[in-house]
Amino acid sequence: MTTGADPYNPNPQTPAIYRDEPARKSAPVLEVGAIAWIRQNLFRTWFDTILTILAGIFIVSVLTSTISWVITRANWSIINFNLRLLMIGRFELEYEWRIRLVVLLFAFVGGFALSAFGRASRQLVIGTIAVLIVLFVAPPLITATTPLPPSYLAVGNIDIVSGTATENAQPQLAFLGKGGEEISLTVAESLSDDDQTLALLHSFADEATNTLRNGAINRLEAIRLKTELEAKLAGNGLTPNQRERLTADLARITILETPITEAYQLNSLAVNVRILRGSTGEVLGEGTVERGSDPLTVTLPEDGWYIIEKTPVGDAEGITLLETHGIYPLLERSITRIAEDAAIGTSQSITQYVRFTDFYTTEETRPEIGDENVPMALSIDLRYQGLSTLPHYLRLYVVPFFNQLRMPLLMIVIAVALGYLVSRQGIDRFMSASELPRSNSVRIATWLIIAAPPIAFIIIYGTGGILPFTDTRRWGGLMLTIFLSLAGIVLSFPLGLLLALGRRSSLPVISQACTLYIEFVRGVPLITVLFMSQLLLPLVSPGLADFPNVLRATVGIILFSAAYLAENVRGGLQSVPKGQIEAATALSLSSSQIALFITLPQALRAVIPALVGQFISLFKDTSLVAIVGLQDLLGMAQVVYAQTEFIGLRRETLLFIALIYFTFSYSMGAISRQIESSGSGATRKQQL
Repeated sequence: MTTGADPYNPNPQTPAIYRDEPARKSAPVLEVGAIAWIRQNLFRTWFDTILTILAGIFIVSVLTSTISWVITRANWSIINFNLRLLMIGRFELEYEWRIRLVVLLFAFVGGFALSAFGRASRQLVIGTIAVLIVLFVAPPLITATTPLPPSYLAVGNIDIVSGTATENAQPQLAFLGKGGEEISLTVAESLSDDDQTLALLHSFADEATNTLRNGAINRLEAIRLKTELEAKLAGNGLTPNQRERLTADLARITILETPITEAYQLNSLAVNVRILRGSTGEVLGEGTVERGSDPLTVTLPEDGWYIIEKTPVGDAEGITLLETHGIYPLLERSITRIAEDAAIGTSQSITQYVRFTDFYTTEETRPEIGDENVPMALSIDLRYQGLSTLPHYLRLYVVPFFNQLRMPLLMIVIAVALGYLVSRQGIDRFMSASELPRSNSVRIATWLIIAAPPIAFIIIYGTGGILPFTDTRRWGGLMLTIFLSLAGIVLSFPLGLLLALGRRSSLPVISQACTLYIEFVRGVPLITVLFMSQLLLPLVSPGLADFPNVLRATVGIILFSAAYLAENVRGGLQSVPKGQIEAATALSLSSSQIALFITLPQALRAVIPALVGQFISLFKDTSLVAIVGLQDLLGMAQVVYAQTEFIGLRRETLLFIALIYFTFSYSMGAISRQIESSGSGATRKQQL
């Protein structure tokens, strides 16, 4: 209601009532929201615009090439087959339950602490559920919609030559199969069309088939180079020296006049095929396959070894490629297992054979014919050739990886949820006062965080009584990295606090001793400390030679980390105003009370970013123990890609462990930001 002068009310003495709300104008599109942020931060000036475009082109090109390499060229079987080694090293199989128990313990404590000190956000819950759905739904969906790639096996009676390589087709091949699986064999007619088609082969292929493929690739490459050189020589812009050099390069190129498919009469021979039971030699199926014939199919009766025999029909020379489904490469590995029979000894070496596609494993003896072993379809002889397609990438690498992750991750999520519910629905609801609803849960969570690391160490290492000691020489992988990091963080923290307080002590002896220790350790590289713990300590005391190497390295890391942590804490102590210390002294508080209740809480809140930054650095620096013979995550990665079956797959392994390091480091950084926003950050806002 208005009573003043109004152009819309000619009689100002009469009250006027406006029932319609005045029109509201929306903010300009370019001034608020995402568009405004982009305009302000990325395209504010012409120089920013150029930098943004160049950076965008660079990022897109890097992401495109990386994703292309990951899907088409990378061989991730090294991760799938060695995931256990990368996670826990060569830890004893019979004690592996201890590691599972420790992981669930930490998951429970983490869920309990999350409820006590904060709350689970909706985004976190939805994201976790989405990840679990993908892990459980994607593998069966991909398996049902994407068939496995075939394996190409060569059959023939002539040598296959490509450059300096010469291969012969294997007449027999042993492979693993499961009961009810169907083996299908037919002639790969499409590969005999021309060299271009043969060069584009992308699937499993034995050495003979791969030699044919390489011959086609080399011939096509020679033709391409010759065409390019002839085109350059036909031009007029070459100097005499350039023309002479290109002419010499052209003379060195040798091109086979006959295409590879014609030179070897590819797929011209009929082939007799037999499928035998590996243990008895019983013939399960046989027939002749040739171009235009129906596929030969055999259903396997049971799990175990089988043999395929393939021989050409007639005396004509040539090579035929069989496209087979159900025959896939194998990995041979040796494991050490505690013997059940005491008469055998304490341990025995077991040879296992693992199928590449689904990790089907057997310990049966490989088949023999006469006194000789039948050649196996090993992964080094029957490997994936060519650029893999997206369906093959999902079927061969993603599905096995998800199958290994889904159950452990589900158990971890259940343990976290259980800890969260126990804290929120149990402790907070029934055991805490209404005015302080989280007092008991916070107290219990604090003690659980303090007690979890030593309990985990006792469970893994053993007690010598109920829990036998484990061999620390078998500790490795991510487990050892996390153990060294936790020990360095948890045990160096109180030592660092004491050193920081001691350096500020009024007693000269204590202050100088702490200063000397801190400055000496900070002036020595971590690798030197590790070498001292491994090599020099046994010389100081011969009794230390029997002390486990892992524990010696742990002590060195703790002593090293404590010195750096002390300096961070000292910086926080210096940020506390002296007036607070003087006020506390005037209230007759002792030095220990002032440090415990006045200065340390404020100092630690002020240096949260520095402390977490040091913890992240320590987590990454544990990789240095690989130099002194311990097989942490990086050391185990070096062992993995040194295996014969996985030579040349270093990039895949290092990229995988880099993602692991990034995940843990980013998680610690996120926790740091959460703590700072609720502690130090909130305190600063209140002070301002």
